[in-house]
Amino acid sequence: MTLGEKIKRLRKLNDMSQQQLADYLEINRNYLSRIETNKSDPTTSIIIKLTHLFEINVNSLLGLNNNTSKREEKQKYINENCTSLSDEDLDFIIRIINIMKEEYVKRDIKTK
Repeated sequence: MTLGEKIKRLRKLNDMSQQQLADYLEINRNYLSRIETNKSDPTTSIIIKLTHLFEINVNSLLGLNNNTSKREEKQKYINENCTSLSDEDLDFIIRIINIMKEEYVKRDIKTK
């Protein structure tokens, strides 16, 4: 995924319009559009503002550690989509996580 695609995806995950993000970054919406389509590169100050806004580290945004970026996106997706679930559904998800953790322990024991 390119830097522009990541920025666009983060913007959409946070329900922001291009204009809203451009206003936050204090840039023209057309410039943001060019960044998202990889026709222009963001400045360092824009990158720093993006990391603060979306609460990610620079390495994740720039793809210097791709696994961390994907993991953060997955965790953020889970967190955002669990906010509207009922307590019963959340309890179910917690049980699934606990079962998965137990399976990881079993696998670790078998491999030792």
